Amino acid sequence: MKAVIVAAGMGSRLWHKTNKMPKTLMPYQDGTIFSTILKNISATGIHEFVIVVGYRSHEIINYVEKIDLGGFKISFVENPEWEKGNGISVLAAEREVGDENFLLSMSDHIVSVNAIKRIVNHASESNLLLVDPKVNAIFDIDDATKVQVAGDRIVNIGKEIPEYNGIDCGVFKLNSRFFDSMREQLKTNQESISASVKGLIRNDDMQAVFLADDESWIDIDTPEAYQYAIAKIE
Repeated sequence: MKAVIVAAGMGSRLWHKTNKMPKTLMPYQDGTIFSTILKNISATGIHEFVIVVGYRSHEIINYVEKIDLGGFKISFVENPEWEKGNGISVLAAEREVGDENFLLSMSDHIVSVNAIKRIVNHASESNLLLVDPKVNAIFDIDDATKVQVAGDRIVNIGKEIPEYNGIDCGVFKLNSRFFDSMREQLKTNQESISASVKGLIRNDDMQAVFLADDESWIDIDTPEAYQYAIAKIE
């Protein structure tokens, strides 16, 4: 299985200026946010990565070329439409992953190894999303992508949905039906990953894998979230 990491966006909510480095290259632990995500995913046994780049892509590519990859393989896909919705970045990786199941991770979500491992090894043939049921413990609930779940079936997703009982952790296990759904959403100018997920929901093809009590995740999307993430490891 390959892992697709979407690292094409500017991250303007974190930097507030366009002349800063891609936020995934910001320092974290003994490396960067990006290297931590690579390390956590590779610890599950995945050693092939497809990185979708766009904004200041050369910086991410140059960074990867200089670090010790630990024996795993990375290929890059350029998304020239990186200023549009993040679903377009995932669609850009379709040729690299083909018809195989793949793991999808955001480039600013740091997730426990065990949580990633459980979704990778999950036996369901549905598309899967890692969901945090502890909605009252979310650092930045206003910005979080909310999920409504009935049993383990996802029935709605979005930042502004009125009813929710889970939070999108930014890690998916997907199959080729995601790409089909994404193309359908683009016909009505819906460009986000969540839009494609809603298409899968309409086909009862989206299942939740719940974060366990001893697992953690953080979305580093603002200066406050970055400081919170740094404080948690100190």
